[in-house]
Amino acid sequence: MAVCWALADDGAQLGRRLADFEVTSEVHPLPDGRHSFVLGAGRVPEVDQAIQQVGQWLHKHLGA
Repeated sequence: MAVCWALADDGAQLGRRLADFEVTSEVHPLPDGRHSFVLGAGRVPEVDQAIQQVGQWLHKHLGA
């Protein structure tokens, strides 16, 4: 299982490599995202939505 914030090309490549090793992962490109976009948490709705999606993925795969 992997959760990662990565640059677009790096994220796509990481997703393919994880699939090669049968590691559960999802890649969700954010075309307008910037390298440090997560710093917009609480101020930028798209960042909050991305963080919520990561939380839902973790909850689904790790439970709580």
